[in-house]
Amino acid sequence: MMVAIALSMTMVLGTHALASEPENLDDSIRAEINEYVSEQYSSLSSVEQGEMAEEIYQEKYASVASVNVDESVAEDFADIAYQNMMERETYIAELISLYSGTETNTTEWEYNLNYLKTHYNEITSMEEVNTMYVDIYIEDYDIVQATKDMPIAQINGVRTRASSYSTTDAVAYAEQHYNTYNSAYPDWTSYGGDCANFISQCLYAGGKDMKGTPGTSEAAQNWANWFSTGSSCNTKNVSSTWRGANAFKSYWQSNASGYSTFTTVGSESYNYGFKGDAISLLSSNGSAYHTLMIVGYDSANKDFIVAAHTSNTKTAHLSDYSPAGGFIIFNMR
Repeated sequence: MMVAIALSMTMVLGTHALASEPENLDDSIRAEINEYVSEQYSSLSSVEQGEMAEEIYQEKYASVASVNVDESVAEDFADIAYQNMMERETYIAELISLYSGTETNTTEWEYNLNYLKTHYNEITSMEEVNTMYVDIYIEDYDIVQATKDMPIAQINGVRTRASSYSTTDAVAYAEQHYNTYNSAYPDWTSYGGDCANFISQCLYAGGKDMKGTPGTSEAAQNWANWFSTGSSCNTKNVSSTWRGANAFKSYWQSNASGYSTFTTVGSESYNYGFKGDAISLLSSNGSAYHTLMIVGYDSANKDFIVAAHTSNTKTAHLSDYSPAGGFIIFNMR
């Protein structure tokens, strides 16, 4: 099973948690931001670090105007992604229990994965079997198996100069398309959900570059690639890392500036995340089942406002979700 998530105060930004009663709160916040930037983006010049620190301060702390919480326009919240995931997981456990003669459950993912891969042809040849659920399960848990020993926090050091990623453009795209589907891209809702596809579009709109050449199954299943082309649901033209929540998580664990895993929403996660950052929600098995983007702040509650597809929102709080395995924030700047 997945290594238990226990992000301590000695990791990443948590090592610099704000003092409970600082003599000067503003000075303390600036000091924490400066230390965070120098640690997370050590390859930047001192001038660029200073510019980034000031950008972060102005965006997140300088004015209450930066906190965009509007309860009057909040949609009714429903965690459809979690419901979809549990429906697939329960189906697979019942399917294997029926055909193997051995009782299994949703927590026994390693046994379930091995059984599906070993008996794939005979299972998928049965007319009544939901082959899409089988394929999604195998794809998801192949990634869980390959990444289960990844550290719970990591600095990748991929940013070596001023980034071309615009959080403003990424957030603007999220807010424009949160309840619509851009016809330039395929809609993966009926194939397990559209959350990773939507957030990938947001990141691309913000300036993240695609990687890899579309057109083959090998390229699309290569976890080092990230691309989407065309408007049809052709799995050769859209990489698994673009459209699948688990593969998305795997890709950005290596390609984001850094990431960190948290068990609860609070001051530690609030200090770490910023507008334009992506979030993966994790099941108790360590499987990423939903993908979100931070689009605003609720400073009073140390919470984030997030946008997502499946279910569609731009006003949900991160605390509205209750991921049993915690969540990962990916620094995208």
